[in-house]
Order: sequence, then structure tokens, then C-alpha cells
Amino acid sequence: MLLSVRPAVEICGIAQSKGWWLLLSLICIFTFGYASFAAYVYLNVDRSQVVLALSMILALGGLFVIVVVHLGKSSLVRLQASLDLEKYNAQHDHLTKLQNRPQCFACIEQRKQQKIDFAVVIFDLYNLKQINDAMGHFFGDQLLIGFSEAISNSLLPGSELFRIGGDEFAVVSEARNEAALFAQNNAILSALHNGLVVEQTAVDVIYSSGAILSIPREDISAPELLKRADIAMYAAKRSKQSLVLFDKALHQGVVSEFHMLNDFKGALARGDLMVFYQPIVDTQTSKVHGVEALVRWPSEDGNFIMPERFIPIAEKNNMIKYLSAYVINTVFSDLGMLLKLNQQLTVHINLSCQDLLGKNLINVLNSQISSKNVDPSRIIFELTESMVMTDVEQTKALIEQLIEMGFAVSIDDFGTGFSSFSILKELPISQIKIDKSFVTQCLSQDKDRAIIETTLFLAKRLGCSVVAEGVENDETTHYLAKQGCKYIQGYNISEPLSLGEIKRWISSNGLVQTALRKY
Repeated sequence: MLLSVRPAVEICGIAQSKGWWLLLSLICIFTFGYASFAAYVYLNVDRSQVVLALSMILALGGLFVIVVVHLGKSSLVRLQASLDLEKYNAQHDHLTKLQNRPQCFACIEQRKQQKIDFAVVIFDLYNLKQINDAMGHFFGDQLLIGFSEAISNSLLPGSELFRIGGDEFAVVSEARNEAALFAQNNAILSALHNGLVVEQTAVDVIYSSGAILSIPREDISAPELLKRADIAMYAAKRSKQSLVLFDKALHQGVVSEFHMLNDFKGALARGDLMVFYQPIVDTQTSKVHGVEALVRWPSEDGNFIMPERFIPIAEKNNMIKYLSAYVINTVFSDLGMLLKLNQQLTVHINLSCQDLLGKNLINVLNSQISSKNVDPSRIIFELTESMVMTDVEQTKALIEQLIEMGFAVSIDDFGTGFSSFSILKELPISQIKIDKSFVTQCLSQDKDRAIIETTLFLAKRLGCSVVAEGVENDETTHYLAKQGCKYIQGYNISEPLSLGEIKRWISSNGLVQTALRKY
């Protein structure tokens, strides 16, 4: 019976149950009873059959208790190990073995209760999706492990690292001022200076991080601290920095963006947005060649919110495809009225990166063509050079679909990237637009003129027409016409006009001829 006392005590420590404590008490009582009976038999030298039988029964009973207690302990130990593992998995990331987001919240709350200064830093690894696509998810997982180890080895003593998302990590840092945060960041940059070796492949590792200093008197909640660090991290990503510290200006910008996004959603749902049209004219005939559709958002004060303000927000929040559908719907509705004025008119519509994903754009076009009886040959879709180079194969497939449907495709902002010639070679485009950054100062900049003249030469050899945008004076118009640029667009011709205004403008052919001075 004595052999069952220690495991019974261990069971009581594991189970913390009154039943096991009762069993331990009974074992102690039985042990005392067994000892008393053994002493009685020894002292009285009683070897009767009854005593021997009783001794055998008690011995077997003791053996039974020992077996039950040991089996109970073994089962409870396994159960406790399983519970401990389940708890560990619930609190840790399975890949990096770092603590997870809920534990990060708990750690922040613990630091806040201690009334001490600390910092929260969020790290985001660049291009993990591209690495996964190119090298496989196993490679990407190993990169994440190596990245987490590099951060962990560079932290200030007492700091804790957490994995809070796919490629996002958080640090609750002992840094109590900006200097300490930047020193810690420099240590991480140094650790990653030579990149990481994953599966015998050297990988350059680039990250963005955002930090917020927590001061007890401010009493900011854990979710809010992480949110502010996240805001700073996205600011770092936009500015291509490794570390940005949160400040009030960043917060105000996020609040302003939030309100603008909500207002934009409402304006889009109500149909408050307007499509304006900027003319594109033929330098040879002085006649209108086409118009570019440009969206405008009327504000309550009578002015317009320009696309430069709301389109980036729409793109960031996956709303741009709805805006594209809205513009396409409006243009297709207006097209009949415009073609009555000029049957050869073409309308240019800008697309975004998100329009290249999935089948949404094609579905929208098919629906609109059938419902509005649109002639696709009157529509030219414009893609920016940066959009195209994001995924050339996917863009090529989309362009081929658009061409099969009867549309034409133009490359906007041509010449601003590093792959302009590759685009001309790889993609079946029919027109390119020379970016206004080369046009506006071409009269005073030799390099701009060289780029324009080279583009015109290449376009002619490749059978592409050319539109020069950003034409703002007669001298530039004359220069482009002399160089053989077929089409021009800009404020020297006309600013973007509402539907009613563009109809009057197109009808007034003399106005176009006056603007061009019949070069």
C-alpha cells in the first residue's frame, strides 16, 4: 500500500479533485490498518487458515489499489500532457512557435498594469505572396521562420516577439524612447544585411515596420496600440522605409481616409459621381478623334473632389472595380448621344490593376454590351504601364479577350517605367499615350524631345497610333504636329467637360480648329 501513496499524492496535485483526496485518505487509513494487522499476526504468531486467507485477500486488495493508482496516474499524466499541448497550440503559432495575437494582447495588458513605458512594433515582410508563388509555400514558410529568428535575436532584453498574421509580426519592446526603437531597428537591419539563406538559396529580406510608444498616463488600450502601430507600418510601406513612428498626423490622415471612404461608398451607391470627357483631337485634320472619360465627385460646396484624392483610397479598399463598372455603365449610356455628333468618335476608359483580376470586368462588359447595344469598336481601354508589368501574362490574356470582343487597348503613361519597349513587343496594343511628364516641358528639355521623337518612330514602325497628353500651349501643339504625332490631348485643347458641355464642344468644330490654329 505504501507504493500507492506517492502516485496518489501526485494524482491529487494534477487533478485537484476531492475524490482523489478522499482516495488518498482511504489509502493512508488502509495502510495503517494493514500495518496494524501485520503487527497483530506477527506478535500472536497466528497461522490459522482464516488469518492466512485474510492476509491473502488484503495483499491482493493492496495490489489492486497499487495498480489502479498507477494506471490512474498514467492516464492523468497523458491527459495533462494533451491539455498542455492544446493550450500551447492555442497560444502559439504552429510554424514559428512564437506566441500569437491573443497572447500579444495579454502581454500588452500586463505591461500596462505595471505602469511602465514600453513600445509596440509591427513588422510586415515584403513580397511573401510572390515568393510563395515563385518558390512554393514550404520555401515561404522557411523564410518566415528565418525572419522571425533574425528579429528575435536583435531585440532588446525583455522584449517579446509574436506572430499576429501571415507575414506580420509584433514586438512588445522594452524600448522607451525613439532612440531605443531606431537602435533596435538598426540591429535588425544589420542582421538581415546579407539576406537569409533558405534551402541553399540566398534571399534579400525587406520589411516595413510601424511603432507606437506607450506611456502610462495616456492609457491607450491594447487593440488601439496595435491599430496605431499598424497605421505607422502602412505609412512605412508607402514611403519604402523600414520604420515609421506613429504620430497625430498619421492618425488624422487615417480618420480622414475612413470618412472619405464612407462618403465615397455613399456617393457611388447614390450615383452622385459624374463622368467628364476631355477631347482628343487629330493634328492632321483638326477634328475631334475621341474623348477620355474622367470621373469627378461633386462636393457640397459646389467644387469637385479630384480623382487623385479618392481613387487611391478606392484601390486600397477594393472599391475600384465598382468605380470602373460605374464609369463603364455611364459611358455606354452616353455613347449613343456622342456618336450622333461624330460617328467616328472613340471613348477612352481607364482601367485599374484590380480590373485585371478575375472575370468581373468581362462579365460587366458582356452585360453592358447586350443591354445598351454598344459598338465595342468605339471604346479604347487604357492600361497604365505599371499595371501591365505587374503580371504581363495575365494582362496579355485580358487584352486578347478585349480585342476578341471588339475593343481596342491603349497603354497610358508610356515611358514612365523601365519596360516600355517590352510592352510594345509582348502586348497586342493599338495605341500608346506619351505621358504628360515628357510633353509639358518638351520645348525646353532636350531629353524629353528625344523620348517623344523615339516613341513616335517606334510606334510608326510597330503600327501603333500615338496620343500626346498634357498639351498646354500652342507651341507644344505645333512641335508635336511637326513631329508627326497623330493625336493630342490637354488643356490647350480643352479641359474635361460634362456631357452637355462636350456635346456642344464637339458640335462647334470651329472651336477645335481655332485651338489648333490649323497647323
